Amino acid sequence: MDALKALNFDLWVFIPQVVNLLIVIGVLYILAYKPVTKMLLEREEQIEGAIKDAAQKREEAQAILAKYEAQIQGARNEAQAIIANATKVGEEMKEEIIAGAREEAAKSLERAKAEIEREKARALAEIKEEMSTLIVLAAGRVI
Repeated sequence: MDALKALNFDLWVFIPQVVNLLIVIGVLYILAYKPVTKMLLEREEQIEGAIKDAAQKREEAQAILAKYEAQIQGARNEAQAIIANATKVGEEMKEEIIAGAREEAAKSLERAKAEIEREKARALAEIKEEMSTLIVLAAGRVI
């Protein structure tokens, strides 16, 4: 007890101070701790919602990206098919044109040969006729 008197400890002052401290702790709990805890929980829920929303949007973006990449690949494949088809058609047309030109050249050659033969036959006929005329004239002069 002497030690308590040396510290000037008074029980009648200590009890109201403990009661005041408990009241202040209760008031702070009601006025500060509960609202701060509530605010922190709301903020945590908001952050979790934002994270979930961001993850969902990322998945949607990846799905859209995959869709567009598939469309681009399809367009590339279609373009390659069109180019291959056009090349094939071009080659076929080239072959047809060459074959047609060869056929036309062969026909022209045949027509030219036939014309040459006709001209040759006509020239020979003219020469024979002229020769017979000359022979008749020569025979007439000889006789």
